[in-house]
Amino acid sequence: MSRPIHRSAILAAAVLALPVLVLPIRGEAQAPAPGQAAERVVTVFTGGFGQIWERRALTPQAGTRDIMLDGISQRTLAESLRLAGDGGGIAVQSLSLARNLLTPRSLLERFLGKEVGVVKVHPTTGEERIEKATVLSIQNGVVLRLGGRIETGMPGRLVFPDDVGDLAAKPSLTARISAGADVKGLTLTYITEGLSWSTDYTAVVAPDGGRISLSGWASVQNDTGVALDAARLRLVAGEVNRAMGAPQPMAKGAPRVMMAEARGAAADAALPVREAQGAVHVYTLPGAQTLAAGERKQVALLGPVEVPVSETLLSLGNPQLFGPAPGDPAPDHPQVRLGFDNKALVAGGLPLPGGIVRAYRTGADGQTLFAGSDRIVDTPDGGRVIVTLGRAFDVTVKREQTAFKRLDAQGRNVEGTFKITVTNGRAKPARVRLAEILPGDWTIVESSLAHERSGDRARWLVEVPGKGDLTLTYKVRVLR
Repeated sequence: MSRPIHRSAILAAAVLALPVLVLPIRGEAQAPAPGQAAERVVTVFTGGFGQIWERRALTPQAGTRDIMLDGISQRTLAESLRLAGDGGGIAVQSLSLARNLLTPRSLLERFLGKEVGVVKVHPTTGEERIEKATVLSIQNGVVLRLGGRIETGMPGRLVFPDDVGDLAAKPSLTARISAGADVKGLTLTYITEGLSWSTDYTAVVAPDGGRISLSGWASVQNDTGVALDAARLRLVAGEVNRAMGAPQPMAKGAPRVMMAEARGAAADAALPVREAQGAVHVYTLPGAQTLAAGERKQVALLGPVEVPVSETLLSLGNPQLFGPAPGDPAPDHPQVRLGFDNKALVAGGLPLPGGIVRAYRTGADGQTLFAGSDRIVDTPDGGRVIVTLGRAFDVTVKREQTAFKRLDAQGRNVEGTFKITVTNGRAKPARVRLAEILPGDWTIVESSLAHERSGDRARWLVEVPGKGDLTLTYKVRVLR
């Protein structure tokens, strides 16, 4: 059976994605709620989580009472919640974090096996009619009993009775506390998933290749489902251990990308203040920060600063040692690496959080050209940073086995002779580091150039003249 309705009769209906219409929630008596956070400090870790500290107002009142705190992250780790009194002590008797969020699916789950309305529109007059239907299933779609038949899919918009029970638009925390009349506020601390940050660096190589202009940016992501405007925003570089409990429900707000000021403003931006705390470094951003739900924000972390840099070409080899090498090997191109020391980049030093370094070179026309990128690890003050940009187009390295000999009947102990030819098509000399990865107990018994030993590698640093080549020969003995 159906009945006509007018559009104005669907009070405050909101069209949802399924499409579902939800009528407003009826007002019900709730526990008295303190105001919104008067002060908030957001601390973001690189492991995809964060710590929230808030100060909230509380009406002085002696005795036991229930209070409700809203604006809590949808991905709060409930076991981490801590409440304390501001201006006096409080006793927390219980904490309850409600995460029954009002969504199209949760609404359908609540009315599973119950009647809902299906709104149908007359194709000519536009008149809307509501037909009663029963929700039979919501697995892999919606199944309804409608007018004595079973229908799948959505035959029209759905409307629900104005009663959604305990479903709420956002999570809330209810606490039963006992406090003295002198307690004028609360401090709330908790751990939440959905916060993360990463570091990106820009390195512009000087025309002579001897220096780079280095800038650093921190990208902060808020996927907690709530806005977290902060009086202080802190970023933690380093690794802290987390003992994981039971999996927590996850809910994300609609993605929204909001970038900070253009990167070109980094030179004039105030930089974070760094502090070493235990085994990690904490970077506190200057001033208050806005962090909307779904926002990804970039803030200046470093520079730009001028840093001396050296370029090295690296060629890694894995010579065939336990038998003759077949065929004629093809030459390969060495890696292009930039290296610099993280020394006094700013006054007092600055440990560099791990992240991606993107390098650019400047052409004769003054335009910059992307030269490659690499990920670096957390680098303490005084450490060495190596960035691999790609491979050298004009430099090739060819490795050949020229002799092989077994030193015992089983072939476990062998001796091999190799020739490495480095060809430089550039007009300028090229400095190339050759590294041979050698297994077992090995010894270089002959070499045309001096080498150094580093773990499982024999290494040579050679300089190849412009438009020229260089040949290295060596004999290695391996015992297994």
